[in-house]
Order: sequence, then C-alpha cells, then structure tokens
Amino acid sequence: MSSTGSAVCNTGRRAAPAGLYLLLVIALTVVLPACRASPPPGRPPEEVTLQLKWIHQAQFAGYYMALERGYYRDENLDVKLLEGGWAVDIADRLEAGLADFAVMSPETALLARGSGAKPTAIASIYRYSPVVYVAAADSGIVRPRDFAGRTVAALDLSRAQKDLEVPLYAMLKKVGMDISAVKLVPWEPDYASFYAGRVDITPCYCTVALIAMKQKGLKLNLIWPSDYDINFYSDTVFAHEDTVVNRPELVLRFLRASLKGWRDVIQDIDSAVDVTLKYARIRDRAWQKNLMEAQLPLVYTGEDHIGWMKQSVWHNIHAVMRESGSLAADIDIDRIYTLRFLNEIYGSDGR
Repeated sequence: MSSTGSAVCNTGRRAAPAGLYLLLVIALTVVLPACRASPPPGRPPEEVTLQLKWIHQAQFAGYYMALERGYYRDENLDVKLLEGGWAVDIADRLEAGLADFAVMSPETALLARGSGAKPTAIASIYRYSPVVYVAAADSGIVRPRDFAGRTVAALDLSRAQKDLEVPLYAMLKKVGMDISAVKLVPWEPDYASFYAGRVDITPCYCTVALIAMKQKGLKLNLIWPSDYDINFYSDTVFAHEDTVVNRPELVLRFLRASLKGWRDVIQDIDSAVDVTLKYARIRDRAWQKNLMEAQLPLVYTGEDHIGWMKQSVWHNIHAVMRESGSLAADIDIDRIYTLRFLNEIYGSDGR
C-alpha cells in the first residue's frame, strides 16, 4: 500500500492486473441480471432496519447505492440504516428485534449462537477478512511466535469486534502457543496506545486503519492471519432465524436489492464514492475512495457471485474457533447460514 495512493488489501492472493479486473467487471454485467426485482406490491412500503457494523463510510457503499438508486423502493421496502460502533452489540440488537438485518463478522455470530442467539447468515459481502496484525518495523515482530511476552491490543470488551480478537487465538494455536503467552489488553479504535508505543501489536482493518497508518508515515510489519490458514469471511449480512423461517419473502427482497447495490459499486466506483459522501461521517473524497478501492478484492473475487457463501468456509471458521478455544459451545454450524436466498437470486451454482 502506498501512504498517499490507493490501498488494496493483501488477501494472500496476487492482485489482478488492470485488464483482468476490467474483464471481471464486464463479466459482472452478465452474471448479475439474475438479481431481478419483483413488481412493487400495491401497499405502503415495508419498514426495514439494517444494523451496520461501523459508522457510515464506504464499507457500506452497496446499501447506500441500493437506497439512492431505488432498488429497495422497487422491492417495496423502506430501509433505515443504523450506525454501529465500538459500544454497539450488533448481535444483541438483532436478537432483540431492534434490527431486521445486521452486518457483522462470522466470529461474532458464532459466539452469539453459542450464547443462545439465532443470527443466520444470508450473504457474505467480504469474501476475505480485512484483518491484519501490525507492529512497528523496528520491533522485531514479524510472525506470531514473536508475540510472546508482548502487549497485544486485541481484547474485545463487547461482541462488536470479535473478528479482531479471534484470529489472534487461532494464529497462536496454529504455531503451538497459548494466549497466556501474550499480554492481552483492550483494542482501541483510535489506536492511541499503539501510536504512543505502549502497545506492541494491534489488529486493524486493511481497508481503513492501515490506510491511515500508512498516511501517517508509519513503517510497519504486517502479520496476516491468512498466512497461517486463518481464512474467514468478514462483513456478512445476517437475519434472525425466525425472520428467515417466517418471512422468507422479506429476506429475499432485501437481499436482492442489496446485491444490486453492491454490483453497482463494483461497476462504477466513482459514483459509489459520490453516493457514500452523502452518508459518510468523514466527507473526504480521497479517503473514501481509498477505502472503496481497498475493499474491492474482498467483495468481488472473480470466483463467484457477490455475497456467495460456501459450506466449506463456514465449517472451517467453526473448526478453527473450536480448535483454538475461542468458541467453547458446540453449535450446529449448518444452522448459522443459509444458501436458500442466494440460490433463488443467482441459481444453484455460485459461479
């Protein structure tokens, strides 16, 4: 990543050449027309709430596009977006009925399932995790084994950011270490202790904080969980299991419109940035475009459709969390996701 230019997450895969990326975008125009809206019913729009994972920013551009371009309206939906944040327990909001849909990490959802809640994934927008662990370039910390005796700011005091904490347990387990080998302290969204040198290692998102760190001129060592076979989905759309069972038409309509919005993001980044700036807390075009470009390879991988999920990935996430001790409860992993709506929208083959 450049400290001044666009940033692209390292997902363990080599970035596609510009020409190939253009072909993928062209292909997208062919494979996504299956996302067709139903004719608007002759009744008032149905009010729906979507709980976001974080504050308004390019991370949620697909939902903004669906709003601005009338895709939710076409499905007779009146969608309200709720900001997330450090103090927001997204799983609890979904469980309590304060939101009809929610964007959260699989790790958070699995832990919620283990506690008796019933989040059910209907699509994974980030097909790769943006989480990376960073340390100062002169720290000598270049791999998980170097974490021993160091201060790591990854502890989540709620369930809001479990995707920052869980990979740490999993990586240490992979290399034969226990979490007790490190000094675990709370993660800070402003990274103040890391900047001040009081924290040796912190997880961050390559789509947001890593860009900011590079722009500050920080020289960093990056430790990617994917290098240790920790490959998780990230921003995933969830509904409550009761909604999936009892209101499948609502789920289908909402997801169909949302996927159209994400298709438009991939096809027209500049327009997506323009729309995002109507909602974003940080109204800096260059910043939002950097974030937008960094998340593109996470959203559209070229392997299959936007939002597509695989049983094997969910089983791997569950297995890693169980093996690492992050998830104590034994849950039925096949109840935490459903391919029903993706199959209805795209057909049974995700390619």
